[in-house]
Amino acid sequence: VFNKDIIDSFKTIETPFYYYDLDILSETLERLIIEANSEIFKVHYAIKANANSRLLNLIRSYGLGIDAVSGNEVKKAIEEGFDNKDIVFAGVGKTDKEIEYAINSKISCFNCESIQEIQVINDISKKSSVKSNISLRLNPNIESKTHKNITTGTKKNKFGIDIDDVDEILMLLKSLDYINLVGIHFHLGSQITNFKVFDELCKIVNITNKKIFDYGILLNHINVG
Repeated sequence: VFNKDIIDSFKTIETPFYYYDLDILSETLERLIIEANSEIFKVHYAIKANANSRLLNLIRSYGLGIDAVSGNEVKKAIEEGFDNKDIVFAGVGKTDKEIEYAINSKISCFNCESIQEIQVINDISKKSSVKSNISLRLNPNIESKTHKNITTGTKKNKFGIDIDDVDEILMLLKSLDYINLVGIHFHLGSQITNFKVFDELCKIVNITNKKIFDYGILLNHINVG
């Protein structure tokens, strides 16, 4: 991967530093988009991984959206030219100011972590006289069989809404005039190598999707990242 000129150039750069090969990244993005398009997937890049402008411009050129977990990440994505409608705002602990900024920026949707967050988004949306799209980040209580520090989908983890609270939320949504439920979101953790975990998740996703459909709500996406 590294030729002599590249290795020699490293000697002039103060350490530590990260090296990115944009040619390799382009090849990876090309393969990713081919696979995603064949399955009608929309891929979003987690901007928290690296918000370097050159990387973001390349990623944007391949049509990826953005997964942001802070107001500043939403702002950075917009500044780098990503379409507002391709930005999803996830993460716990969103502040009112961040929520208001994202609403006024007309992002795609919020991934909501709690009932309280849904109510706050509704209240702030009401002040702006706009309806906001939300997706429910649901905790399915599945053991992902990975390291405990990168597990996010069990009852003992801080992330997401308990899967058993879905009925309560669907009833609540009837009273919230400034909220559109457009999706559901599941994230079990990282470095999962046991595919039986995902098989179990798919069963829960299907059951949950049907339950929401029976309430008269047709979702437009399921986020499994």
